[in-house]
Amino acid sequence: MAMEMIPLERISVSTFNVRADEYFGDMNEEDQELIDNIGSHGVLQPIIVRAIGDRYELVAGRRRFLSADKSGLTEIPCIIMDVHDLEALDISLSENLFRKNLDPVTIGMTLKRRINSSGIKPGAYATKLGISKSNMSEFLRITDLSPDMQNEVQKGTVTFKEGLKVARMNLPLDKEMNLAMEAREGGSESFKNTLSRIASDHEKRGAPAGLKIIRISWGKRSKDYTSLMRLSKADNKSLSEYCQKVLTEHVQSQSG
Repeated sequence: MAMEMIPLERISVSTFNVRADEYFGDMNEEDQELIDNIGSHGVLQPIIVRAIGDRYELVAGRRRFLSADKSGLTEIPCIIMDVHDLEALDISLSENLFRKNLDPVTIGMTLKRRINSSGIKPGAYATKLGISKSNMSEFLRITDLSPDMQNEVQKGTVTFKEGLKVARMNLPLDKEMNLAMEAREGGSESFKNTLSRIASDHEKRGAPAGLKIIRISWGKRSKDYTSLMRLSKADNKSLSEYCQKVLTEHVQSQSG
């Protein structure tokens, strides 16, 4: 691994970069702040690249790279790493996984692509990235949403938590698409009201599977049931959601 100054014109963004297709520019306040900062102080943290022939492919540091270009710099400090495609994807994911402005659908799609490409178990890959197996499960679950609903999650009209709630209800496609239209045309509050109504109707058709398991096994008045209720509230989840999380983590720990 080496570090050197490389002309910007010799670097291109890798298709394995998590943010490869994300918009960048003066329409975004955070992007403009970074452009101004780099224009004043230069690039203080090197980007990561890999050599591809006589050129370089950016692995991590896309916003710094684009900001340097926008601010008029002609070269940028780079750490040159010899990594293959999947390693490049791992580095990009590790750098971006906990960034607030990276939407969960993009993360989920990238994680799924990485898992499908290598055959690695989701639980094992969660450990490799340093995230919990439940977080991995949630990121993968959000990709089960219809494209319309995924788009609303990406825009922020529908929160990650709300998107997961929709995904777990396994609604018919037309019903989910109508719900996405409600978010798109009616806004967040209208969507929340409609989601609450649909969720209420959904629960009336029968107790969630996780809830049935707990009541049959322990009963509502047992100490274990009371403890489970307390743990689910502490985790800011409904009882059925918490049961699903615990069961998912257990299954992944056994298979990964």
